[in-house]
Amino acid sequence: MNRQILLALTAALAAVVAPAARADDITIGVSFDKMESFRQGELKAIEAAAARHGVRIVFQNAQEDAQRQASQIESMISQGVKAIVAIPWDIQAAVNDAATAHAANVAYVTLDQAPADLSAVDFHVGGDPCADGRAAGEFFAKAADGKPFKLLELQGGLSNDNGIRRSKCLDEVLAAHKNVTIVAQVPTDWKPEKALDGTENALQAHPDLNAIYSPWNIGLQGVFSVLEKRGLKKKVGEPGHLAIVSIDGAPTGCQAVRDGFIDMDLATPVGDMAEAAVAAAVKAAKGEPIPQRTLFLAGTAYTPADVQEKASKVWGCAPATN
Repeated sequence: MNRQILLALTAALAAVVAPAARADDITIGVSFDKMESFRQGELKAIEAAAARHGVRIVFQNAQEDAQRQASQIESMISQGVKAIVAIPWDIQAAVNDAATAHAANVAYVTLDQAPADLSAVDFHVGGDPCADGRAAGEFFAKAADGKPFKLLELQGGLSNDNGIRRSKCLDEVLAAHKNVTIVAQVPTDWKPEKALDGTENALQAHPDLNAIYSPWNIGLQGVFSVLEKRGLKKKVGEPGHLAIVSIDGAPTGCQAVRDGFIDMDLATPVGDMAEAAVAAAVKAAKGEPIPQRTLFLAGTAYTPADVQEKASKVWGCAPATN
């Protein structure tokens, strides 16, 4: 259903990319909360979408600082941008940033991280963290096959929508499977070193651990470091392998799937998200209505068995963003 919505949105915005309607006088400000491998993929996808729509972008990185992000947004407004596409660092501050933009008659679109109040922005597009969390939970329930099963749940940042719902919806699925025990829930704030510490502590307390949930690919760095040190970094199907599910579809995740070290990854549709965000920003900048205010897209599940077949749909596997 989400894919159908995206196609409908793209069709409604098709006039924006037609040669006669190229928006050569539009500059879009792009404000990111931070930069790492996933954000690099998102920036490349935005650059590609901007080129398709014939608009320029001005990019700023807030470096995990809400005040810096607000200041950078104000600076971009003073430079004359007609719209802003932001990945908020602080979901509450994003509401204020949107108000600042609107006061200057500048459209404000959010990407990936939802603001605290979706009605505050002109458009939001992101992955569907609940759908991804449920898919992970269903995988672990099936892997347990009715037998006692111990799971370490690493959690992302619990101050944003992705972190909260990737955890909440996993837990809701597993609550119906009493044989699956979440032995630890470890908030990581999206930091791989916290994933490392959480994995180390869980294995010390539960040497019979069966599985690990890493809700973002960068967390795998910490997980693999511990497993390798303990001689537990085994491929899917090998004796002693711990079932691992992650989310993102970044190059790190794709390589881990290709190498057989994780059972499933859920690839966020980065290319589709960037296209929808830029298209909406251009439409809003031109004073035209946006047909839909929010769009959430579930990830593409892929495994060692079908990674070659699905590689073109995974932004971190394919040579270019999808």
